[in-house]
Amino acid sequence: MKSLVSVIIPIYNAEIYLEETILSVLNQTYENFELILVNHNSNDNSKTIIEKYQQQDKRIKVITLDVNKGGPGYPRNEGIKVATGEYIAFIDSDDVWLSEKLERQVQFLQEREADVVHTLAYSIDEKSNITGTFMNQRVYNKFKYFFSIQSIIYYTNFININSVLMKKDSNICFSEDVNLVAMEDWKLWMESILNGKKVILLEEKLLNYRIHNLSASKRESDIGYRKSLHLLSLMLLEKKIPLRHFIFSSILNLFKIALKNLRS
Repeated sequence: MKSLVSVIIPIYNAEIYLEETILSVLNQTYENFELILVNHNSNDNSKTIIEKYQQQDKRIKVITLDVNKGGPGYPRNEGIKVATGEYIAFIDSDDVWLSEKLERQVQFLQEREADVVHTLAYSIDEKSNITGTFMNQRVYNKFKYFFSIQSIIYYTNFININSVLMKKDSNICFSEDVNLVAMEDWKLWMESILNGKKVILLEEKLLNYRIHNLSASKRESDIGYRKSLHLLSLMLLEKKIPLRHFIFSSILNLFKIALKNLRS
């Protein structure tokens, strides 16, 4: 029997792209999964779409939350609580998986005996047209010749949450701090690597990552850099980042803020 994968989709007012996202999971070549749809108190047509697919596929579980706490951390955590799979995967409600994503990752994860496997991604626009490659590996590719993965994670989030497949354990928990919206996954990766989790990149594009005006994760913005500084400060207070990396990473973000303001 193939290992069960729990796929979690946090959903808030996602009616525009939600069906495309759900179908990209249901159409996976790897079929032994449960799809957990977590409705984060949406007030659009998302509920109707969720109910439609729940009736069509018995692999779908639905969680309906009565309050919106802001950001995907809370609904992801609620999904994790009911997940029964050996592995967990996440996808936001506007992104799209390629059909062989889970199959390739489960095979890769088992062969390499890793804890987390992530992949590369295409970038797509509002109409699902491929616009290029999602460039979240740029800083990593520059730093990997000089620093370990344990150090690089303090400078850049090179792990795309929507591309991840990871072994389930009791330590998987996202921050629900509203000041860390769009940063909660970065914090989890820092803590995972600090705790000795083996993270490996599968160098294949298995995800279409949507970039549009409504995207919640706008890290390359003034507010994104300021959130990064807040996260780094929390990690320092929790003694989860060495002082030298805190200083240099903070300087890098301050430089980005200054550069952004000069260009605006």
